[in-house]
Amino acid sequence: MPQISFRRLIMRKHKFTWIDLLIIIVVIVAAFSIKSKFDKANVVTNQVQEKDIELSFYIEAVPETVLNGIHIDSPVRESVQGSSFGKVTKIEKGPSVIFASDDSGNVVASEKEGYISLKLTMKATGDLNPNGISLDKSVYYVGQTVTLYAGNSILKDGRISDVNVLNE
Repeated sequence: MPQISFRRLIMRKHKFTWIDLLIIIVVIVAAFSIKSKFDKANVVTNQVQEKDIELSFYIEAVPETVLNGIHIDSPVRESVQGSSFGKVTKIEKGPSVIFASDDSGNVVASEKEGYISLKLTMKATGDLNPNGISLDKSVYYVGQTVTLYAGNSILKDGRISDVNVLNE
């Protein structure tokens, strides 16, 4: 019996065809396209140099009991995006401000019993730029109405009233 080499045995059973070459090319192209798709997804945007920012938040009328859940160093988060507004550094309360019509039909400001106005000052980490205040990849603006969770309290529909960059 004549001896047949392993290479000759393989070559007899399978011949390399154009279809084999086409399959190899398709697999290589698919691998490169998948790799490029994932490379594009990892593109790094402009790195924001975060700074210490002091934010003020004003709300015209909240129940007085809200103050029981807010203390200096209480964490503050925004309700929709979940962005961190840092920690409370200052709490100022004042008379509540409720706008209503008087007997003449004029809109006037008045107080509501059991309610106060509240100004919270917070220290956060973010970036103040011409397009707003960037906190945790979300952008906010002075005058924007937001709902905050401060400590164990919720402050609905107050406004960002002031922003300052610290240590600059």
